[in-house]
This record gives sequence, structure tokens and C-alpha cells, in this order.
Amino acid sequence: MSLEHSWFSGSKLDYRTPCTSAEGRLCNIFENLRLWNEFFWMVGLQLRELSPGQLSIVRFGGRTYNRVEEQLSDAAKLLQHLLAHHRCIASVELDDIILKGHDQPIREALHRSPSLRKLELWSQYLATSASRSFVATLPKLNQLQVLKIFDMPFDSVIIRDFSKFLSSTRSLTTLNMIYQILEEQDAVILVQGLERNTSISTLSINMSVQSSKSLFTRYLRLNQTLRTLNMASQLNTEHDLSPTIGALFHNNHLSVLNLIGFDLDYSQNELIVSMLIQNRTLRSLHMVNSLINIEASIVVPSIVEPIYFAFRREASLISLWLVALTENNTLSELTMDMLLWMELDDYKLFFLALACNSFLKKVNVPYLEDKDVADICRAVRQAGVQERVSLGKHRFWQETTAPLSECKELSCITLQRRAHFHDEPLHTTLRQLPMCSHVKSLCLNIDMEGMNDMWRSLMVQYITKTTALRELRLVFIPNDSFRTAWFDGTLLQALAKNKSIRELVIFGFLFGEIESQVLVNMLDSSRTLCDVAISPCCTDASTVSLARRLSATMSGNYTLLRIGLSCSGSCPTELFAIDDVVRRNNSLATRAAHFVKGTRHKYCGAAAELIGFNQGLVEKVQELAAVDENEAASRIKRSLKSISELDDFMRLVGVVKRSVSCHRREDGQKQIVDLNRDCWLHIRQFVKVGDILD
Repeated sequence: MSLEHSWFSGSKLDYRTPCTSAEGRLCNIFENLRLWNEFFWMVGLQLRELSPGQLSIVRFGGRTYNRVEEQLSDAAKLLQHLLAHHRCIASVELDDIILKGHDQPIREALHRSPSLRKLELWSQYLATSASRSFVATLPKLNQLQVLKIFDMPFDSVIIRDFSKFLSSTRSLTTLNMIYQILEEQDAVILVQGLERNTSISTLSINMSVQSSKSLFTRYLRLNQTLRTLNMASQLNTEHDLSPTIGALFHNNHLSVLNLIGFDLDYSQNELIVSMLIQNRTLRSLHMVNSLINIEASIVVPSIVEPIYFAFRREASLISLWLVALTENNTLSELTMDMLLWMELDDYKLFFLALACNSFLKKVNVPYLEDKDVADICRAVRQAGVQERVSLGKHRFWQETTAPLSECKELSCITLQRRAHFHDEPLHTTLRQLPMCSHVKSLCLNIDMEGMNDMWRSLMVQYITKTTALRELRLVFIPNDSFRTAWFDGTLLQALAKNKSIRELVIFGFLFGEIESQVLVNMLDSSRTLCDVAISPCCTDASTVSLARRLSATMSGNYTLLRIGLSCSGSCPTELFAIDDVVRRNNSLATRAAHFVKGTRHKYCGAAAELIGFNQGLVEKVQELAAVDENEAASRIKRSLKSISELDDFMRLVGVVKRSVSCHRREDGQKQIVDLNRDCWLHIRQFVKVGDILD
């Protein structure tokens, strides 16, 4: 059977072909992923290769279209076939759009899946009866390792069945319910299932789980399998983390704790510090988007035993953390806010204490006091912990302009310009930028009145000449006088000449036809730009024009790994073409990164050879191998060199198993093994891995 007409090319798809994937061999559907995605894209889904030879069906948000039932029916039919018959499908993300009216056959296909390891359910508007059926299907997914649930409607039947699933599963290692708000009775039943679970090592959940009263605390105290806990706050709700932190005094197995979006008062800080002093297994503590507010009410929670508080009530907050740095010898990474409670002397004491703690390798400070930034950087240097402290983005205002060239610990900065500011402090900072190779990320927030000739001149000079900048964000701030602004042509020319920027965001500006063409030419020719986002302020006419121009030439671009164009959806054909090229590029980068890591499949080697120049590949190798940028680039070079010699090349492409040997010719003519190394390397320039047929 086949689907007769795809939505963009009008092509026929014979989707009943069996899976042909095997070790080192891609399934046949990889040859037609673009065609498959023509059916998926219009319903917000996309087939992507997230690991070599393994496909994922992912939600593809950001596009708004009036979908017709025929589109949904075709996509659901393909989805069912892939899940039920293709072992190359490793994960799937499902939402209300594709599930509505098709939930039963999709559930049946999930049950039959031979290889599904990851499932995400975005089912806020799914009928309760359908949610019940999906939860009832979970115990049948024997290979499921990762489960993410977002806003699923729960009732007593659903939560009871889900709890039973958690009790019985032996394959599930990661459970993410961070966006699932639980009523008290549901939280109790859920935690009962977690208590009986013996496989989950990573749990992401929000504070509604604490409505289970003491059950969640008991779960954390006694659990022996959990290694990573991500705990998020709830909006418009007061949070008392004390029960959770108090339980960790007794947990000797958790190694990573992430606290997300909390407002931490003195007593909660005191409890965290006391826990760090006693706990001997926690390796990473990240308080992400969590402000420390010492002015919040200081209350000793009754649920926590008094012996856990190691400090007198009048002790300062910095003294608590200094004790933690002195006595804890297991924590290796810490993320904490220092904005609302640290004075300059506190920073100095903290960094000196860090210097004496050889176990803590990394401290991330996302927020710090802007007015003291120069002195804070100096304190980092004087303590000798430059390699261990990562300072967050610093905002340079008119009142806080610091000697940027001296602040070598700052890699991310934001320049703020408003109409009522004087220009000179901003211009002074811009003049310093060319001497600041430590600045890797720059965000410029500016209003129209600030875009004068001096600003343009300084920015053009900097962008044209810098070889250090990696990220640039240009944000136009509208005001009462200027609601929109046309993007400056000279600045665009400077961007076209730049050879170092990898991520570019342009927000709030409009583009004319000439500027759009210059931008397209820049994207076509750039060998460094991997991530681009363009969002006009008031209309999408600029990005529609840009999308149409870009789609015509995009197929030759092997560098872009992400592109965001803010459009309402008036040019779907062009946007699909752009998105498909980005999908292809990411697939190649994934294969190439795994080749660098050691996977010796032919198609991975071909990808590495094709995009070895891609700066995005460096980032993927960094992530995959957990190495820095220089080491990642070095590994890429070594991996490409490793397939340059004759025997290595022939083994990779599958011509020989060990080495090349030839029977002697009767006429005595030279054969390939008779070529000297220089001759072979010259030939090798014209023969690529991808040229050799399977």
C-alpha cells in the first residue's frame, strides 16, 4: 500500500517497506526521510536521527497551520506502521493533535513496537478515557527506559494504574513529570508506586509531590536506586524544601540534585549547607533560577529535626557556605545565585575558601552584583580559581560600566542602551571589545535613539575584526517614538565578513529586500554560523521574504544546525525545505560525532568526511565526549587522519577486512598496493568514503 500524494512534492510513498536496519547498516527509509517528513511536518511531527541509525519521531513546535483530517489520518497511518514494524524507531513524542481520533491504533502500535525506549506524552486535552488506555499500555512496553508525561489528565483509575506500572517496571530508568501537577490523593498513590520501584535512577518532578505528606520524604530517605533528582517549584505557590532536603541527610546514593526556580530563605540555605556537611555521596548541586533571599521570613520547619541545624540563628549566610566549603569533600560542581545576598567582602571570602577546597572543581554563578563586577573578577584572580569559577552574563548599564579588558573572567556580557542614558559609557565599553578576546557572547539591547553613527561605527569595526566572539544577540527595544526599526545595512555587511560567530539572534528589526538577500548570501557562504534566529517585532513579511530566498539555496548549506524564523505559517513549502536541510545537517553531525568518538560505521565516516569543517560538529563532540573545545577539534582532526591511509580507508568502506593485497599481474603493471604513500594520498583527495557503494 502507498500514500499517493505528499503535501509538498506530490510524490507517492510506499510506506509498507520492512525495516532493514542492522549493525552498521541503515534502514531503507533513511533514503526517503524528506518524503516521510512531508506527511509528518504539517501535523507538527518530524522524523529525526538522534543517534546513528536510530530514528525518533519528535514534536516540531512553532508552526501554526489549519490541519485537515486527511493530513492527520495520513500521519497517523505512517506513525502506526513505523512503531509496529520498524526496529530503527527508538523514541516517539505524542501530543493531542496526532492522538485525537487515532489514539487506539497508535496505542496498539506502541504495544507491538520492537525497540521503543523513549516515550513522551503531551496530552493536556486528551480525553480521560484515552489517557486511561495509554497508561494501561505502559506495562506492555518492556524496553521502555525513558518516560516523560506533560499535563496528562489524571483520575483515580489512571493514577492507580500508573502507580502499579511504576511498581512493576524493570526497564524504566528515567521518569519526567516536572509539568504534571498532582492533587494530594494522586501524589500519595504515585509515591507509593515510586517506593516499590527498583529501576528509576533519574526523577524529575515538581513540588506538588510533597502534598503526599511524609511519603515522598520517606521515599527519598530509603531509596537506593535514585541517582539524579530534579525538583522544580510551582508558580504562585509557597514552597518549603525542608522535607526534601531533610530526607537527603539519610540518603547515601543520590549524586546529582537540581533545584529549579525556588526562592530560598535563610533557613532553607542553612538546611542545605548542613546536608552538604553530612552527605557523602552528592557530587553536583545546581540551584537553577533559584534566588537566595535572606530577607524572607526565617522559620525553623517543624518537620526537620533540630539536630540538623549546625548553626546559631545569628550566623551570616556567607559563614554557612564557608563552613560547607571547608567541611564537604565530595561535591564536585555547584551552581548558586549570589545576587541578592553577597557583599563584595563575601565574594572574596567565598573564593578564598574555594581555593582551599580541592574537591570542588566547578562553581557556576549565574547572577552576581553588577556594580561590583570588576572587584569580583579581581577576587577570583587573587584566589587563583579562574579555571574553576564560571561567571554568568554581566549587564553593562550606564551606571555600571566597568573596565571590561580587566574582567577576563567574564565571557558573556549584555550591553543595555536606553534613550535616557548617556552614550559615552556605552561607547567606552564598545571601544574595549576588540581588546577582549575573553568575551565569547555579546547581547546588545538597544532602542532606536541609541543607534547613532558612533554606535554603528564601533559595532561594525568590532564585528568585522573579532575572531573571539561566538554568540551575538542584537535586540531592538521599541519605545513610544519608535515601534519598529530597519536593520542596518552596514552592520549586516560586517556580519557577512565575520568568521567567528556561531550563534546569531536578530530580534525586533525589519528587513528589506536588499537586506534579506545579503543575509541569505551570508548564510550560504558562512562556514561558522550554526545557529540563527530571526524574529521581527510587528510583522512577518520580512521573514517570509527571507524564507523564500533562503529555501531556494539552502540545500547546499551543511553548516546550519538550528534556524528559527518567526513566521505565522504563510509559506509552509519554503519553511519545510529549510527545516529539512537543518534535519539533514543534524543527522550528519550526529553520525560524525559518533565516528570521532569511535563508532566505525561507514555512513558515520562518510558524514565526518563531509562536514569535518562544521563548527557545530565541534560542539557535538564536546557534548558526547565531555571535553573542551580544543580537545574536540583535535579529536576531529585525528579521526579524519585515521582514515587517510590505504588500509584504513579500505577497511572502513568494507572492501577488505584487514589490509589490501593484490595478486601479481602477469604483465607486471603496478597495482594499487604498489603506489607509494604520496601517490595514494593524492588519489585519496578525490575519493571519498561516500563514493564507495555498499
